[in-house]
Amino acid sequence: MKANHFIFLLILFSVVLLFAACNKEDTKDDPYPPFIVLNGTNPTWSPLGEPYEDAGAKAYDITATQDTIDITARMQTNSNVNENEVGSYRVTYNVSDEAGNQAEEVERWIYINIYK
Repeated sequence: MKANHFIFLLILFSVVLLFAACNKEDTKDDPYPPFIVLNGTNPTWSPLGEPYEDAGAKAYDITATQDTIDITARMQTNSNVNENEVGSYRVTYNVSDEAGNQAEEVERWIYINIYK
């Protein structure tokens, strides 16, 4: 009888270990959000009627293995700049990494003014 109990406990222990291994959360998930670095100056002034060319930004991600990689190609840029109207405008930059981590939005202010 003792041999049967030992086998039963061995099987039970194996099943518990197998179940725990299958349901274990992946510890290699990427906990690090990406970050954005502006190129050029912020704020920026531009003359009325002149084409505005944004200096852009770079986006980087720290991977689960703590490598830093360039993910600028994934970045989304939104701009409401109207070079033909005096005013304050902003360009925003957003990016998320492959793990779904979202960077903190970065913005650049552009002031369209009349220059002499």
